[in-house]
Amino acid sequence: MEKMNPSRRNVFRAALATGCMLCVPAAFAADDPKKSTKPTPGDGSSQVKKVTQATVQYQPKPKGEQKCALCTNFIPESNTCKLVEGKISPDGWCTLWAKKV
Repeated sequence: MEKMNPSRRNVFRAALATGCMLCVPAAFAADDPKKSTKPTPGDGSSQVKKVTQATVQYQPKPKGEQKCALCTNFIPESNTCKLVEGKISPDGWCTLWAKKV
């Protein structure tokens, strides 16, 4: 019986083929738009995940002249914020405060 010694070239080709068979499908699956968890414009799920009040050091009183009523993220109709969870006082303040333009 003759002993077969594969050449380095054949071993390399086999390793490359195996790697491609394992990695390429995973790469394409990651780019599948049907499985994407990111919101896309116009799909109705473009809500931003809100942070807790404690995370942004929310306080129910203003910081100087900065208050939620003058912030671009404040929603006055519901006394809520686009970025912070829960009810927000118009006189409150947090670290995400951004002047309304």
